[in-house]
Amino acid sequence: MICWSCQKAIPETAERCPHCEAEVELEPTEDEKAAVQTVLSGMAPDVIRELHDAFEKSASGEEFVNQIMIGDCPACGSSDTSDCEHDPEINDPCVARCLACGQLWCPDCGELFKNDGFADHDCPAWEGMDFGDDDRQEAD
Repeated sequence: MICWSCQKAIPETAERCPHCEAEVELEPTEDEKAAVQTVLSGMAPDVIRELHDAFEKSASGEEFVNQIMIGDCPACGSSDTSDCEHDPEINDPCVARCLACGQLWCPDCGELFKNDGFADHDCPAWEGMDFGDDDRQEAD
C-alpha cells in the first residue's frame, strides 16, 4: 500500500504512515474523482497553475493542504504553518498556527487570536453553516 501523503510504501494494517504520520485513507472512489474533475474543469487556468505550483512545492499531501487551506502567517509571513487539529490543547482544524512565531489565527477570515481568543471566535465565514455534531453552534 502507498501513503497518499508522502507516496512511500506502508504496511497494509497501518492506521498512520510511519514516514509522515498522515492518517491512512482509502483511495478516492470514482464518484469522488469525477467530482474533483468537475470542480477543476470550472476553474480558471491561472488558478489551476497556482494549485499545481503549490502541489509541486509541497513535500507531502499534508503540506499541500496546509499551503492551500492555511497559507502563510499573517503576522510574520512564514510559510511554516499548520492547523491545530492534532494539538492536544486546541484540537481544532479551524485554528491556524505559525510554527515560527506562534501566532494563532482563523484561516477563514484572518482574525488574529491572542492566547485562547479562538474559543469565542464567531467567524463570519461560518455564518449559516451546519457543523453537525461539532462543538460549534450553528449561526443564527
